Amino acid sequence: MQKMDTVVYDAMHVGIEAAQAAGKILCDMLETATVREKAPKDLVTDADIAAQQCIESRILAAFPCHQFLGEECLQPNVIQAMTSNVEWLWVVDPLDGTVNYAHRMPNFAVSIALMHRGQAVLGIVLDPMAGELYVAILGQGATVNGRKLQSSTCTKLDSALIAASFPPQVQKDSIEIAQFVDILVHSQSVRRLGSAALNLCYVAQGRLDAYWAGFLKVWDVAAGALIATESGAILSRHDGKPHDPWGGELVVAGSEQLHRELRCRLQAVEQDAC
Repeated sequence: MQKMDTVVYDAMHVGIEAAQAAGKILCDMLETATVREKAPKDLVTDADIAAQQCIESRILAAFPCHQFLGEECLQPNVIQAMTSNVEWLWVVDPLDGTVNYAHRMPNFAVSIALMHRGQAVLGIVLDPMAGELYVAILGQGATVNGRKLQSSTCTKLDSALIAASFPPQVQKDSIEIAQFVDILVHSQSVRRLGSAALNLCYVAQGRLDAYWAGFLKVWDVAAGALIATESGAILSRHDGKPHDPWGGELVVAGSEQLHRELRCRLQAVEQDAC
């Protein structure tokens, strides 16, 4: 255990330095980055690539025996990471919120997680525009710029500010739209902010009372999910089963009561659609 703790603390310092270096790249390239589509409505910029290369080189220089999985890695790397028993795996989204970034909207983040045999033990999310650095270590709480985080105590949906994420190719008759409308009617308000990592950090910070999504990738959530749960937030799949970072869907809320109510409404819409 002592050896593992040492690895995690050393990794935290390296990960923070890597996130800050990548954040500087993103800020420096904000006005000049070139944009292309990986798939319809799914963007990537040369800033994504540059930031990931920066993070990967720093991490693997410090931990050459660790494995690295970034959003801009080739698909076979994802399959290998999911199916192999990797002892130490870094999971990185160098630019979460690429559409925002491409339009020069200041809501994007660098997300870095370290997983030990499939469990996130370190989460780092940097909002380079706001200068906010979120960090969590498994079992030791979460902080933003060194200040301890505590999730919202809101217990009722009609008093809650909630965020949602949709897949890039969402259709008007999809279940996500029906869920959005239902939650919009029954909550105080709903936001679609464009960065899953920051949504999870905002739940951790109490800026958002809850957040749900259905089609996320592991690099979107690995760091933010740990930060949220270490702040006291409740996190699960839509059906209430334990959250799987490879599974795509999540419901997170600052309180058990709000988590239950939000999850029940999402499931009710899903059942009506069947």
